Amino acid sequence: MDKIVETLENNEKVNHEEASDKLDYRMPIYLQLREIVRSRIEEGEYLPGTAIPSENKLAEIFGINRLTVRNAVDALVNEGILQRVQGKGVFVVGNKYEEALEEYGGFVNTVSSGQKKVSVKEQVKMLRLAGNKYANYFNIEPDDLIFYLRHFTTIADEIVSIEDFFIPKNVLPELGAVNSSVFTMRDIFAFYEIELDSMQQTMEIVSGEPKVRKSLDVPDGVALIMLTCDYHDKNGCIIAHSRSFIRSDKSSFSIKLHD
Repeated sequence: MDKIVETLENNEKVNHEEASDKLDYRMPIYLQLREIVRSRIEEGEYLPGTAIPSENKLAEIFGINRLTVRNAVDALVNEGILQRVQGKGVFVVGNKYEEALEEYGGFVNTVSSGQKKVSVKEQVKMLRLAGNKYANYFNIEPDDLIFYLRHFTTIADEIVSIEDFFIPKNVLPELGAVNSSVFTMRDIFAFYEIELDSMQQTMEIVSGEPKVRKSLDVPDGVALIMLTCDYHDKNGCIIAHSRSFIRSDKSSFSIKLHD
C-alpha cells in the first residue's frame, strides 16, 4: 500500500478578505485598528502561534498609512497579545503556563554563541502516517497521521543543532498553521489548552549518522549530543516526542533538579 504524505508549506499564505470593519474617522484610527485586530484574535481568525497580516497588508486592507498600523500593533505588543519576531513577522501570543518548566528538572542547553545571532528555523513540516513505530509509541493506529517537524538552530548562519518533533495530529490539529520556530512546543500546547504534566529527557554522546554529521558539518573527532524528550499529559500518555542532535563543541548543558 502506498504511503499517503501530506506536506505543509512552512510559510503558509492565508487569503484575507477585504476588511468588513468600517473605521470611524472621528476617532483615533490606530485605537480602532487595535480593537479590530484584538477582536479577530478573540474570534479565532488569527490563531495563537500564527502571524497576523504584515503592516503593509493591513495598511492596504484598511486604506490607512503604515505608521498608524504600527501604532496599533505596538499597543497590542505592549499588552503581550502580539509578539514581534525580527525577520519573521508579528505573531499572536496565547495563554502560557504560569509555572516554570524547570520545576520538573531536566537538561538545560546553552548555545555558545558569544555575540553572534542565534536563530531557529522550521525547515520541515509535514503530515505522515504514524506507521507501526509511532503507532506503538503514541498508542494510535498505524494509519493515523502525525506531524513531523524539523528545526535547524543556527549561529551566524552555521547550523549547530537539528531537532525533530513527532506529534499526533489529533493531539494538536492546529499545528499546521503555527510557526513552531517562534514559540516553544510547550508554549504551543498552552495556547491550545493542552495540559502538559511532565517531560522526560535522556542524553547520550553519539557519533551520529553520516547524513546528520554532514548537515551539521561536524569536524572529525567532535561528538554529537543526542537529547530526546517525551512530553506527557496529565494521564501519563506521551503526546509528543523530540530528538535533537547538537554539536558538542557549540553547546554546554547544566542539570536542573526538582524537589
